[in-house]
Amino acid sequence: MASTERVGAFAAARDDDDLPQRQDAMSEAVKVFSGYNPASTNPEELKRAVSTVNGAMAPLRPIFMAISKMPERTAAEARAKEEARAAANEQLTRQLGQLLPGRSVKISNEL
Repeated sequence: MASTERVGAFAAARDDDDLPQRQDAMSEAVKVFSGYNPASTNPEELKRAVSTVNGAMAPLRPIFMAISKMPERTAAEARAKEEARAAANEQLTRQLGQLLPGRSVKISNEL
């Protein structure tokens, strides 16, 4: 896809809630990240790719932030935090699966 076409796909991800356009934008972001080379990657394409991913994940960010602040002083608190993390990872996997159909999505606990 030409650079000008990528701009359109990335812009659509921010301007509209249209799923096919968001999928195209996320697919282009993945292509930019997977082909990243500091010497040759267009910085503007990289910025758009980061913006696309950040925008797609924005609704989940407060959830992950809240989970990271959950206390783990007792075994029950630690279990609750782990259950919340697992549920949030499941939601993230679903969201990425919707935006990247046909691709394998794996969420590690290191997030």
